[in-house]
Amino acid sequence: MTYVDVIENEMKLSGDEPAFAGGASDQMIADFEGVLGVKFPPSYKLFLKKIGALSFGGDTYYGITKSGLTAKAVPSVLFATRDARAVGDADSTMIVVKASGYGPIFSIDTSQLSPSGESPIVQTELSFKRDGVKTVLYDSFEAFFCDTVRTAIAEL
Repeated sequence: MTYVDVIENEMKLSGDEPAFAGGASDQMIADFEGVLGVKFPPSYKLFLKKIGALSFGGDTYYGITKSGLTAKAVPSVLFATRDARAVGDADSTMIVVKASGYGPIFSIDTSQLSPSGESPIVQTELSFKRDGVKTVLYDSFEAFFCDTVRTAIAEL
């Protein structure tokens, strides 16, 4: 059982209704990597393959939606990342995976790579465009996703 299977089961048992975009193909994932100019870490690829994108417990996790490369809004990771990069809220090594409205942005920082191929989740504030400060919160997308979904379940 993968971490995605475990968390998916926990979401279903919570009584809240998760909204999944549906899994993405290996080719679509490769297309997104090519357009964004980064390699997705293994735990994020697994999320994309099994879930695609997700809204749950008031949170939205960006990924690949049925609109694919033509998506023009979140929860498309392509749209969110391009938009954040265009206004200086993310650099070219970051993959924006979640935002908190007008607060911090949560991204995978592909400029940092562990031996297992994972990249950390960093938090950036609106001041990122001026100061470039990235705060590492989690060692991987898996750790970030599991912790934040479980926190949402606990708060239901």
